[in-house]
Amino acid sequence: MNTHRPRLDVTVVMPSFNRSALITRALESVRKQTAMPHEILVVDDASTDDTVAQVEAWRERTGFPVRIEKLAKNGGVAAARNRAMELATTRYISFLDSDDEHLPDTLALLVGALEATPGAVVAFGDATKVTPEKTIPNAMFGAKIDILTIADPVPGGDSGRFRLRNPKETFLKASLIATCSACFVRAEALAVGGMPVGYRMGSDWLFWLRLAQRGDFIFVQEDVSVVHRHPENLTKPGSAADTSMAKLAGYHAILDGRLGITVDPPQKRKVEQFIEKRIALLRYQSSVLGLTSYLDYMGRIPGQAKQNVVRRILADPKSTLRSIVSVFRGRQGPVAD
Repeated sequence: MNTHRPRLDVTVVMPSFNRSALITRALESVRKQTAMPHEILVVDDASTDDTVAQVEAWRERTGFPVRIEKLAKNGGVAAARNRAMELATTRYISFLDSDDEHLPDTLALLVGALEATPGAVVAFGDATKVTPEKTIPNAMFGAKIDILTIADPVPGGDSGRFRLRNPKETFLKASLIATCSACFVRAEALAVGGMPVGYRMGSDWLFWLRLAQRGDFIFVQEDVSVVHRHPENLTKPGSAADTSMAKLAGYHAILDGRLGITVDPPQKRKVEQFIEKRIALLRYQSSVLGLTSYLDYMGRIPGQAKQNVVRRILADPKSTLRSIVSVFRGRQGPVAD
């Protein structure tokens, strides 16, 4: 390890479950940082492969500061990250999933943005997305947002930093932050209760909404991470419908206040509109999986009263017909969200 590089008051938190084949790549991306973290904290979520052995071997080989926390029972990525936030001792935390990568200036840019901006609780950048077919720069935030409509340049010359005017409004519909492209103040994360657990997807999105109530979000106008999309994640039947179910669960958790995320009346109306549109999308996404899947998804929509099979069929005859036709066509592939 190069001891001449500056050392930052930040812990890189890396949750992992059965990532033996990929975790070394993630670890190496931290070792190559232009400014070093205090440590990497790997929380192994009860892996059944040799992930822990791979991390231990890498630590022995490189001498890099890595702490390993082994969980006895698999609790999901949110619980693993929450455990890491409790164990960390640094002022700042940066997440890195064990199958993704930090770019060399990630920590220097993000910690620098936080330290230069009083009142900031989160600093984040964009991400390059890598799929089996292509590499897409600025894929998570810049491609979906006109930055000047939602943020103001941070004073101080050509810093390339922007302060979001209303982060809660920006992220109310969905998270636009790649988890591995963010750094945040640990004390503020603990103050909001960390990441909400019990959500199959979207715990990071709800976490950002919680933190949006604690201070400013600073955007660094650069890609700071590489997000890898794997073939099995892209082609799993029902993945789009599962994403919609997760979004609906999150929307209802926002509305009923259980997560401590407050919304004003206009924001409440927006969330209600998001729910209506997402249910319509879910009807389509689940109907192309066949009748059985369609009826199953329709019977599990969060926030809706349970309906018998007849009512589910009659609620949307067009989608029901599509689900029947899909069986004969053998359409079992995913539908893009």
